[in-house]
Amino acid sequence: MKCSEDGWLANFIDRGQFSVYYNKTIKETFVFGGIKVKRLLIFASIAITMLYQLGCSLDEEQTQSENPITNDSTSVLNAPRFAGDVVLENMYEDEAGKLTSKTPLEIITVLEGTSKVILQARFRSVREGPLGSPVYECELIDESAEALGGVAAGMSGSPIGPPGRVMGALAFAYSYSKPPYRFLVTPIDYMEAAINHPTFGEFLEEEAAPAAPALTINSLYAPVKTPMMITGIQPHRIQELSSYFSDSRFNFVELLGNIGGVRAAPPAGVKTKLSAGDMIGAAIATGDVVSVIGFGTVTQIYDNKFVAFGHPFVADGKSALPVYRAVTHGIVPRLVLSVKSVSEFGNPIGTITKDLHPGIVGELGPGPAMIPVKFSYRPVNNTPMEKHHVVAYGQEWAIPAVAALTMDAIRMERNPATVEGTVTLHFQETETVYTEKFRTASSNPFLDVFIGTGSVIASFTDTLRNSAGKATLKAVSISITDKPQIAKAEIDEIIVPTEVMPGESLTVSIVLLPHWSTAGAERTIQREVILDIPDGFPIGEATLTVSADDESTDDTEFTQLFGDIFDDILDTEEEEDEKPLPRNLDELIRQKEEEQMDAGLITITLTPSAFGGGFPLPEDLSLPEGFPLPENGEEGEGDNGKIPEGFPLPEGFPLPDGSAEQPIETELIIKGFIVTGSKEVQIRIKVGGVEAGVLPIEGAQ
Repeated sequence: MKCSEDGWLANFIDRGQFSVYYNKTIKETFVFGGIKVKRLLIFASIAITMLYQLGCSLDEEQTQSENPITNDSTSVLNAPRFAGDVVLENMYEDEAGKLTSKTPLEIITVLEGTSKVILQARFRSVREGPLGSPVYECELIDESAEALGGVAAGMSGSPIGPPGRVMGALAFAYSYSKPPYRFLVTPIDYMEAAINHPTFGEFLEEEAAPAAPALTINSLYAPVKTPMMITGIQPHRIQELSSYFSDSRFNFVELLGNIGGVRAAPPAGVKTKLSAGDMIGAAIATGDVVSVIGFGTVTQIYDNKFVAFGHPFVADGKSALPVYRAVTHGIVPRLVLSVKSVSEFGNPIGTITKDLHPGIVGELGPGPAMIPVKFSYRPVNNTPMEKHHVVAYGQEWAIPAVAALTMDAIRMERNPATVEGTVTLHFQETETVYTEKFRTASSNPFLDVFIGTGSVIASFTDTLRNSAGKATLKAVSISITDKPQIAKAEIDEIIVPTEVMPGESLTVSIVLLPHWSTAGAERTIQREVILDIPDGFPIGEATLTVSADDESTDDTEFTQLFGDIFDDILDTEEEEDEKPLPRNLDELIRQKEEEQMDAGLITITLTPSAFGGGFPLPEDLSLPEGFPLPENGEEGEGDNGKIPEGFPLPEGFPLPDGSAEQPIETELIIKGFIVTGSKEVQIRIKVGGVEAGVLPIEGAQ
């Protein structure tokens, strides 16, 4: 036997008609065959109910398991339960606009479990928006409204209209309202139009199409925001994360930290098939520790498609979020706007395919492909722990949040530390795997992981940052090692001989002062490097710079005074090592690999005087009348880098030429440390004569 949920027996029992029939017909009790007829009818009703439950097909039901969730919502806020599936006829703008003020309306939503209830409302007016996109102003007048706290977050998308009709979705409300509770409705016309509206994501693969008009709402009202539940998050982290998220992305959602747990099994009798008024969850990420899911209400069903929310979720246009059935655990009252306590259950029942201003569009069926994210966390001197998550395509911004929150949950404390991270990305477009490491030491490793992993991932997935080629993540692995020691060391001293001759080797001893938590018995770290001075290296003063940065600042007196005079005289330009722009994903990966730099990198540079070490000028060098001396050490203006006419250069003045040796540079890495600071010392390269390429230095031997 196969029964439909809206069959005569189901309606007979669900609508309470059996109890009415019972009360009317067996007020008088009599005995038949030694058995009271009253008991007989009770036993018969139980037997009929059991036959109904056993005989009905469960073809559309999800796998059942023991679950405490109940479908009984008949007593919630005294709201009447809606029996059977909700089937509503659309009421379009031309008809809805003719409604008179205070016309009775019904809101269908879920307040407890998965059963839908009817709340009473009434129509007030049509608000005309720009580009022909009106909204309907209505008010909630149900006797349960005050106990409900007015319109609650999570009710967005609830269908509203005269009995049996849907004119649109509850979408916007006045946050600090008093009875009667006013709200605005997105017309069903515009939600229905969103089904076939092309998105920007589709434009990249198909021909472009004109954009649809968007809603503009009076600031008196605010969206009935979609509660975006984040499990596995500490309450104090919500504000930290919010400050790093784009405002526009979260205009229509409210981030709410929630207690995580095992996804609930489906309540008994719940089917995967949706109807208007059902609660759903659109998942951005799910996994062992962290889930990020936005909850709202279905407005209308179109065969295997549906529209919901009445406003955007995150307004991404083209979307690929898995859809779950959701259960409501009651209303949580708040001073601003009450919110539904909601959680998802079962397996995905479909995909959100579009996320537009009038609402979201979903399609029933299997869930979409997701990005697997493996997270490994290793505390110091301990076994690494591994957690697994999946993140929806188009929501790659959530991957660093998942990583940081997972670490935070495992770590269970908040204190300064050094974090070493490794991010490995696999792509669908290439077999080349990209790996990047980072090391930070700060008072908040949570943000270090969030920002560090996010920077690596966004350099490929952010369309504006990646102009080389489409990068679709196939898998992501993130490994974090957490150390309580602060692995920072600052360059403290340079030990070198005062002079050296061309052709010799220069031994440079670098002394670093580490943080006390990583300092050994000697309290300092000392490393040596050797610079080979070539035979042709210019004699005279030279500057030895030891820096944690790979760039040095050339602000010597001579450079400030004369700028690029000699470059201009010799008609030479500084050659920059410009890298070609990457033309595809593989080239981008190779370029980013070349740009990677260890946080413990130290650059040692020996620069001859003519290139920034202080060019020695004769003390009796006279300047021509009117020579434009620069002020405050800045390069003079008006000379265009050329020596002014009549400038008295001494006879035989040796201008540097292209054959002069360039600065000598080498690198040193202090493994496991973050090196900061910079030091420089002057070294005398033993001199010969003027022919060496510089002016004679007074007193040189």
